[in-house]
Amino acid sequence: MPRDYTKTCFVIMPFGTKTVGNQQVNFDWIYDRIFEPAIRAVPLPGKEGGGTLQPARTDRDFFAGDIGQEMFQYLNESRFALADISGLNANVLYEIGVRHAVRQSGTAIFRQGDATIPFDINHIKAFPYSYQPEDNAGEARRLVERVLRESLEQNALDSPVQIALKAQKEEPNRDEVQPLLLDAENALRRFDRPAAIAKLRRALSVGEGNALVHVRLGILLKDIGDLKAAIDELTAATELQPNYADAWREKGIQEARDKQLAKGEASLRKAVALNPQDFDALASLGGILRKSSRLEEAALMYQRATEVSGGHPYPLLMGLKLGARTARALNIDDRLRRQLFLAGKMRQAQAEAIPPFDPPWCMFDLAEIRLYAGDRAGFLEWTRKGLDKCENRWEPETLQSALYLLIDGGVEPDGLREGLPLIEAKIKELP
Repeated sequence: MPRDYTKTCFVIMPFGTKTVGNQQVNFDWIYDRIFEPAIRAVPLPGKEGGGTLQPARTDRDFFAGDIGQEMFQYLNESRFALADISGLNANVLYEIGVRHAVRQSGTAIFRQGDATIPFDINHIKAFPYSYQPEDNAGEARRLVERVLRESLEQNALDSPVQIALKAQKEEPNRDEVQPLLLDAENALRRFDRPAAIAKLRRALSVGEGNALVHVRLGILLKDIGDLKAAIDELTAATELQPNYADAWREKGIQEARDKQLAKGEASLRKAVALNPQDFDALASLGGILRKSSRLEEAALMYQRATEVSGGHPYPLLMGLKLGARTARALNIDDRLRRQLFLAGKMRQAQAEAIPPFDPPWCMFDLAEIRLYAGDRAGFLEWTRKGLDKCENRWEPETLQSALYLLIDGGVEPDGLREGLPLIEAKIKELP
């Protein structure tokens, strides 16, 4: 029977047993016990004829013709594609690139929780999962099923390639703009932000009308602490492309940092409406609600962000602190303890990468996880390392305000009172 690609979920992943970090991972077991049953449980939207998604993997299929041609057909025509980038397998990354080039939507990327992501693809959302012990495998199946089900329902643009092409489709003076964008990307690979900013500004002055370039420039301006200029660029992006969810998210985050809480809330709610799976937008909206003293609403938003992300450390830890403040005690059950353990593994791998991924937040999250584990020395060590990576005053201020949720609830794990003066000193040091 010919393959019905309108019902197919093509799985892009390593085969057999491969090394991921310091572990040997049996990817065939993961396919059989997590991905395949989760895919088969996902209903197709009614307008697509009903039924459920059907999994396919090239080594499990019978190819009548050329395997390369069949593989490209899967990538091009499958209703959905699920990719696992754990181990950074070259074939997997190549196939993701092909998929993103040919399909605007219908792709979801997963990774094992402690797997690092290289610079060139760290802007692509990858849902973290764990498969050991068996309880975690069950949680992973539910995560995969939820992500695929919601992605099919929303059918949102998820290909960074297509987003870039859409933003540049009618780019004036394209031949002049493209070399400037390439120069900017190369400058970022050298960690030369000033040069990248200059090239992006030049690209906008030559071409204008490119929402993606406005977003990139806004993020870089945020990184150097120029929030007002960052907000201007992100606002320009949303005006050019009103359905650009990432632009609304970044705009809302920067507005909140600039103390424009009402504007930030409105921007983030727009981002969530456009992309309900954006855990960063959900968690950032939780942050605004917390700063506005709407703590019950904030707790619910952090809970949604934790569920959508599969246990990302930031909303997980913020929800824990809000719960401790309300209950006036740390209530860490076995499930939460396991989530903290997995979050710690992920953040430690990111903090120890060269260069670190997501500093100073990877260090701050790791410090807090050590705090809850009763590791006073580890809490102070990673707090210091995170503070050393801070370039803007709002970074240690954010950590300070979050930890004071514990103090306000009368919860003071061993080491907390020693860490707070370190944070205060860093706030005074930064402009």
